[in-house]
Amino acid sequence: MNGKLTEKLRAIMTIVLCALAAVGIALFITVNLSPLFIHFPSAGIRHLTRGQICADYWHLLAYLELPWVGPLQLQSIPLTSQAVTHFRDVRHLLLTGELVGGVSLVLAVWLLDKQKRQGQLWRLLSPLKWSLFLIVMFVWIPLINFSTDFVAFHRVLFANQDWLFSPRRDPIILLMPEQFFWHLFMVWLVITILLMGSLWGWLMFVLGFSKFRTNKTNNRRDQGYHDDRQDDD
Repeated sequence: MNGKLTEKLRAIMTIVLCALAAVGIALFITVNLSPLFIHFPSAGIRHLTRGQICADYWHLLAYLELPWVGPLQLQSIPLTSQAVTHFRDVRHLLLTGELVGGVSLVLAVWLLDKQKRQGQLWRLLSPLKWSLFLIVMFVWIPLINFSTDFVAFHRVLFANQDWLFSPRRDPIILLMPEQFFWHLFMVWLVITILLMGSLWGWLMFVLGFSKFRTNKTNNRRDQGYHDDRQDDD
């Protein structure tokens, strides 16, 4: 009884780690795809060219994702101390999320390999199915009213009010309207579901292949048994 419970808990832990890894990987990919969705205001930003704006945005991404880059100081777009503080908070969140995702990926691969060798992969199907269901159900919350939930999200994660940018003082916010974050959320969601769905497909393939090999081996044994019987007769 204890052995079965241990295997179930290990299966749940494996799926939790896989989900954390998927979230972390999707976060990393989404952040690096974000330049595709930045908004260039029709009036421009202090007469800056698109090249200057993009260069500053890429420098911002480097600051957010690379721990050794800093301090934050853009070449063309001005930043107030409030904006710098907020981006520092965002940096901590991103680095923590990607670190958790990376560590979870290593542990998940190790557990998947261990359970594959032990023939226990089938135990992952049920918790994986529930995790996919919970992800799909959870995303309906921000999809219903993204604007309200977006503000609530910031109030929960950031204790200060530094995330309230003024376009006049911090024009970089003009590159990132609400639609920008909506697109990023959808990209992150799609990638996360695709990664978890790929895990489901891999499990079905491995389990199906294992079953095929087992059936093939049994058929050969049965054929050998019948051949021996015929030789005896």
